[in-house]
Amino acid sequence: MSAFHTVLITGAGPVGLGAVVNARFRGARVIVVEGHPWRQQRALELGAEAVLDPADPATPGRLRELTGGTGVDRALDCSGVPAAERLCVDATRRKGEVAFVGECFQDLSIRVSEDMIRKGLTLRGSWHYNLAGYPKILKVIRESPVIDKLVSHVFPMSRVQDALEVSASHDTAKILLHPWE
Repeated sequence: MSAFHTVLITGAGPVGLGAVVNARFRGARVIVVEGHPWRQQRALELGAEAVLDPADPATPGRLRELTGGTGVDRALDCSGVPAAERLCVDATRRKGEVAFVGECFQDLSIRVSEDMIRKGLTLRGSWHYNLAGYPKILKVIRESPVIDKLVSHVFPMSRVQDALEVSASHDTAKILLHPWE
């Protein structure tokens, strides 16, 4: 991913917001689809160019407008929601790449001819980072000017219940727990 790429990220929870930081650090143009107002705002603060609401029926058309009709170069679903996964496939340009990291136990309808053969998409699934990529991730953590905004809350381990309640509110990015407090 580089400054020559436009990236769509669906789902701006802790993982999706981390993806925004990573993509912006690499110079990519970032478009986010997220419905929760707190996370929409945080995505903008982390460098997303635009944040679209998945409930807005105009979102697919707006994505086309934002990409001059060609579609995004890369798409990353962090939501695990079939509609968002489908949006990633549909919004990605010919010969683009789509990755799925959001856990989902529902079916996603892939139309082999239309989505894969004629469009030439590359689809990837990823459960975790490859250890070989870890030095690059650490570089982002060390050097990104917005990394501090990725951590929204810090709690001592003695307040883990409070941390879980904040997490459930969705008004959060990454939460850190200090294990010895």
